[in-house]
Amino acid sequence: MKITLISPYPDITVFGLRTISACLKEKGYESHIVFLPDPYGDNIIHGKDRYGQFVMDELVELCKDSDFIGVTLMTNFFDGAVQITRNLKKSLKVPVIWGGVHPTIRPEESLEFADYVCVGEGEDVAVTFADKLNAGIDQADTPGLWCLRNGAVIKNPVGILDKNLDKYPRPDYSFTDHYVLFDGHIQPLTNELMKEFLEKGTVSTYLKKIGYQTMTGRGCPHKCTYCINDTIKDLYSGKGYLRWRSTEHVINELLWVKENMPYIGYVWISDDSFFGRGLKNIAEFCKSYKEQIGLPFTCLASPLTITEEKMELLVDAGLMYVQMGIESGSAKIQEIFNRKAMSNERMMAAIKIINKYKDRMSPPSYDFILDVPYETDEDKIESLEFVSKIPKPFHLQPFSLVLYPETKLYQKAKEDGYITDEKRDIYSKTYTMRDPNYFNLLISLSKDGKLPGSLLRLLIKPKIVKMMMSDRSKPIVKNVYHILQRTKQLVRQIAEGKP
Repeated sequence: MKITLISPYPDITVFGLRTISACLKEKGYESHIVFLPDPYGDNIIHGKDRYGQFVMDELVELCKDSDFIGVTLMTNFFDGAVQITRNLKKSLKVPVIWGGVHPTIRPEESLEFADYVCVGEGEDVAVTFADKLNAGIDQADTPGLWCLRNGAVIKNPVGILDKNLDKYPRPDYSFTDHYVLFDGHIQPLTNELMKEFLEKGTVSTYLKKIGYQTMTGRGCPHKCTYCINDTIKDLYSGKGYLRWRSTEHVINELLWVKENMPYIGYVWISDDSFFGRGLKNIAEFCKSYKEQIGLPFTCLASPLTITEEKMELLVDAGLMYVQMGIESGSAKIQEIFNRKAMSNERMMAAIKIINKYKDRMSPPSYDFILDVPYETDEDKIESLEFVSKIPKPFHLQPFSLVLYPETKLYQKAKEDGYITDEKRDIYSKTYTMRDPNYFNLLISLSKDGKLPGSLLRLLIKPKIVKMMMSDRSKPIVKNVYHILQRTKQLVRQIAEGKP
């Protein structure tokens, strides 16, 4: 059997899809992956097809002898997945399965386009589906799978979460049966082309090293209302969702990477909260990593999980950069985000721990969520006051809020009338689409951590805010904001060698 898996994500690391492919291969199936990086990336044009017809024709040709096809998607790649699926089904009589975050939270909508929908984690579902298809058995009762039968929706419960993540093989990085949309055509993904894609990653560009992205665990210890993690956790009744791979399992993956991808200059651990591991577990990981891998590495952290002991161990093992979520400096917004425990005092304590290692690490990044409908000007000023007190050096990572469907914040915003056109305001929005207002301009000016805190505090004085938020000033602020963004984009393109 031949199985083709398709990803529309701009980032072609796609840990989950590569792991599913590896599981299928382990069972003896022929698995191919096609990466179709969304041509619009973070600049979605609402209502416009993502891909040219010639690209869809090339895709159909690649998939024509497949026994089934899987498509992974998040909400902001919904339109691309629809276009892909429609073109495949128009030309091929092959079952198409949708999986990933969006089908998990909106399975019935997804069944309007796909033949089957995977709800929850997909490794075991994909293998079971392949086994049943191979044996000629109906897949309708497969745990974690939804489908239509005689006009009715079959809603199977999610599968049982296996706490033993070591049962899954390392992600599939084969360079013989993978393809990628590059220079307008779908072509074989070679090791050289993989290097080029990885080199352009956000963190890799910032650190000026080529990174390999992996995950050492699944889930998150927090329950932030804007995050889809909390919604998915509820699917499994919140039990056992936070899990970790063993140190040995991770190290074996990274040893393979060092041998087969020698251009890798650092490891990007993209767990939602790597610091959530216990101190003993981190100590074990650091010892093995330092002895056997020895590459610099990066990870994500949260204010509640950073400690002096963990930082010392990780920096000694090679931690060169950390990204931590602050999200808001407003107590009111922190409560709406269900992050009351992450008060300004607690966040600043974590920041000061990180700052102690500024001579041994690249400047850390701190995430902020902007364009929150419940924010007042006073809330935004509170956040900027917090920014003004962050010890340097640092970078800011501002994200415009996307009210992803079925999150608790989405449900609240829906009830409060803040969502009027889901397709335009959510499906066709990315976190880079920030409102060009005065407060967001100040965040942009503060991104590299070089704006003096005293100047920032001056710029948020009530009289200045009132003047800059006036109807007369808003068009000027908007133009300055766009000029700043275009200048940064031009500088980035020049740095990447683009015309």
